[in-house]
Amino acid sequence: WSAISELIANGLDAGATKVNLYIESIDKKNSILEIIDNGSGMDYDDLSTKYALIGRNKRLSSEDLSEKTKGRKGIGKLATLFLSKKYYIVSKKDGIASAWMLDSTDALDSDIPELVRVPIDDVHIENTKIWDEIESGTLIKSVGVNLAGFAEGKLESLKMTLANYYLLDNLGADIEVAYRTDVNQAIEFSKVSKVIGFKNFYAFFQTDKTVVNMDLLNDSVKISADLEEVSNKLRQVKRIYPSEISRISLTGKEEFLNIDGELEEITYELTGWIGIHSTINMSEALENTGTDTKDRFIRNQVYKANQLRLYVRDKLAVSDFMPLLNNTQAFGAYIEGEISFDVLDHDRLEDISTTNREGLSGNDERITLLIDLLKPIVNKLISERANIGSVVRKEVDEIRRKEKKALEEKRIQEEEAKKIAEEERREAELARKTAEREKIEAQQKQRQAEVAKEVEREKRLVTEQELKITSKPMSLS
Repeated sequence: WSAISELIANGLDAGATKVNLYIESIDKKNSILEIIDNGSGMDYDDLSTKYALIGRNKRLSSEDLSEKTKGRKGIGKLATLFLSKKYYIVSKKDGIASAWMLDSTDALDSDIPELVRVPIDDVHIENTKIWDEIESGTLIKSVGVNLAGFAEGKLESLKMTLANYYLLDNLGADIEVAYRTDVNQAIEFSKVSKVIGFKNFYAFFQTDKTVVNMDLLNDSVKISADLEEVSNKLRQVKRIYPSEISRISLTGKEEFLNIDGELEEITYELTGWIGIHSTINMSEALENTGTDTKDRFIRNQVYKANQLRLYVRDKLAVSDFMPLLNNTQAFGAYIEGEISFDVLDHDRLEDISTTNREGLSGNDERITLLIDLLKPIVNKLISERANIGSVVRKEVDEIRRKEKKALEEKRIQEEEAKKIAEEERREAELARKTAEREKIEAQQKQRQAEVAKEVEREKRLVTEQELKITSKPMSLS
């Protein structure tokens, strides 16, 4: 998609306020891409001297409309060759439209691609309504584009990726995208916009208070932990400003070797913002961002939000600058930011961008300067996140310590209670046995008493009988 971004950048350089990207993928292996901008357009001279020459420094021309021209190498044409072997250019300027075709299908590697003028009707413009409504502009149509690996579900990620190719707030222009996969499907354009999980940041730095509206951030966020009660606790978001970071000067002057081979004092300035996320787990981040699509933190196979994006002249130069900082700390993966350092592409200095404009040559003193500026900022953010992580872990450890202590105390209490219960059981058993013994003894005493009483009664009866016998008078014979 970097090739598409180059083509969009061409329109923005031409002063466009609107760029439409249309993708028709009914036959994925032979898809059609159409890019329309309402910029200044091109006449024959523009086409032959500007657009058709690869490697020309566009910013050396005094005719450029944009103060911040997006490209130096002028590789817009080369970008289309990444997409397909055949494409059309239709341009409208001063009410006059012309169409051109470049077909390198059968060309050799050593051949120089040639633009051939063709009738406009040969182009078969897909979005005629948009094209007819603009007074001036350029239309690029690539045919036979192989999009076999592109699924409709990736469209939102494509739009977010395209949005990240630019600092949209600085453009003064809109980019709209339409994706069509069925012949009966209506063409519907939707606006490209950045999706940044500002509400998921725990600590946030910006070079100036006006770079980002701080209302986009939460006042407090949740930091995930092993215990729910700790995870649900709100942590105050840290807002960090340049005055809080020592050893950095966001703007200044340095001597650089200019294009004439002489040392020249050049002003540099670092602008933008960098934040560190509370979490990089999408489901956990929802606790902070909610479900609003514009506030989501997104990290999947197609789109990765947690990157330090470097912009030069409002266009993405490096998608993730973090590897150049050689930061191996675990929380380095939690960093996201958008920074600008235009001295990397200064008109008076050598171009340090790579041939495909997707990166920067690392062996340059400007890159070293940028690294020196960024390291203290990133280290401060990582330190803040590490500190709150330590606090969270200590809270978890303290709760678990208390829980362990409570469990131990409960165990001791239960053992004591068990001992007491056992003692009481033994005492009760002893009392029962004693009572049983006493009962038996009482019963035995009662039986003995009854026996003695019976013996006494029998003795008394015998005595009485004997008395009766002895007292009876003797009879005379």
